[in-house]
Amino acid sequence: MKEFCGEVSVVARIYFRIKAESKEDATEKLFNANMPLALVDDDDKPVCEIESMEWHMVDKAVQGNVQESDLDDFEIEIEKD
Repeated sequence: MKEFCGEVSVVARIYFRIKAESKEDATEKLFNANMPLALVDDDDKPVCEIESMEWHMVDKAVQGNVQESDLDDFEIEIEKD
């Protein structure tokens, strides 16, 4: 078997609920969180070894001539009872 290497970018939209003391506390928890990522097949077995990963959460989406689809500004609000 031959070995291949490369890189890929991933855009994800994550809907969340979080418990925190304040909006600021919730935002800090989110932006300091870890997010493990694996590429697996239908049997939940890894298809490759991930050598390194860089990611960040988006606070403000870049505006201009070219904008990534499914990329919006960060939004958080308190849920009404």
